[in-house]
Amino acid sequence: MEWENRPASLPETNAFPLTSHLVNALLRRGYDVVVYTNSNSIPEPIVLHDTHLTVCVSLEMKQPGRRFYKQEIEGLKQHILAYPADIISAFWTYEYAWAALRSGLPTVVSVHDVAYKILLKQFDVFRFVRFLMNEIVVRKTKHLVANSAYTYSILPAWIRKKTTIINNFYPEHLPDLLPETIVKGNYIVSVVQGFTKRKGIPLALKAFAKLRQQHPKLEYHLIGINYEENGLAHAYAKKHNLAEGVRFLGCMTSDELFKHVAGAKVMLHPSEEESFGMAVLEAMVAGTVVVGGKKSGFIPKLLDYGKAGILCDIRSAAAISEAAHRLLADASLRDSYERHARRFAAQHFSEDVIVEQHLNYYNNVLGKTHQPTIAPEAKAQNNVIAKASMVANVLGYTFL
Repeated sequence: MEWENRPASLPETNAFPLTSHLVNALLRRGYDVVVYTNSNSIPEPIVLHDTHLTVCVSLEMKQPGRRFYKQEIEGLKQHILAYPADIISAFWTYEYAWAALRSGLPTVVSVHDVAYKILLKQFDVFRFVRFLMNEIVVRKTKHLVANSAYTYSILPAWIRKKTTIINNFYPEHLPDLLPETIVKGNYIVSVVQGFTKRKGIPLALKAFAKLRQQHPKLEYHLIGINYEENGLAHAYAKKHNLAEGVRFLGCMTSDELFKHVAGAKVMLHPSEEESFGMAVLEAMVAGTVVVGGKKSGFIPKLLDYGKAGILCDIRSAAAISEAAHRLLADASLRDSYERHARRFAAQHFSEDVIVEQHLNYYNNVLGKTHQPTIAPEAKAQNNVIAKASMVANVLGYTFL
């Protein structure tokens, strides 16, 4: 997030990029913001202050799911009551939202996944606990925001009645990271968090093996959790003789990742389902054409139904390989997709477009219009903001 004076004592917390993007967007627009999050690396709760930003960090204990996050919820609630805001935006329908609702303050809960669908695909104790927490939260809350039309469409009808759709967005600084001339490397890329069947990487590796027969010097770069060298994905690739030409790069900073994606000729996004698809959106902004699933949740809409990228049957290694080959063999085709994708992303998913929707919705919930603490142009003239780490999961907006 953006701090005028970043404290050295900022601990590791549960981080989610979209939360930090929204915090930064509100700060740039002159609002005071309170962040409520937690950490398992501190001995006691802490509160960090900046001129217009307060970060409250409560404790996260070991194996919180066994206790239904009882202590975490209580700690978050106490911080919310001690440092209240006019309205709280809680990301995800789990412990953060539950704590915000228990505080009694006006709360908007964001739905970024559908718990029962995840439980069906990954049935274990942890997911079952999360499913039960989700059921409690969606029943208690009055105001829900779905992060896409797809997420909204698979919610039960009684939940949709109190849900509005506000898409995810990319931060305004993202295009500024790109050089004037982007030099494409001889590689394709996937950005994935977690090596599971629903992410589709095993099939993508098989598709790449086929693709490399036509493009023998091409590399496939895998980025994200479980995709480091000698990690889970690498072990799978070696076991099935699919590691040749594949580089396992693991995690990167968000800026490094964006630049690396910008240097790729094609992004493969073989996920079976996406409630939104931030990796795809960032590739669109970066000018890298995407191959995604024609039935993969929100991906068809995000790729403008095939105008901003190629949609195929991502359950077929042959279909993925054929789509990628079409793009690799035709630079003008890639350029056409990339130009449309950038325009489409800017028109529908930019910070300016989406943050305005958030602010209008918060005003509707509160029944009144609030102005920023200071004028945005005055904030900009200060020119003393520096980026800091992502730490937020529950936001409180203070309108003075």
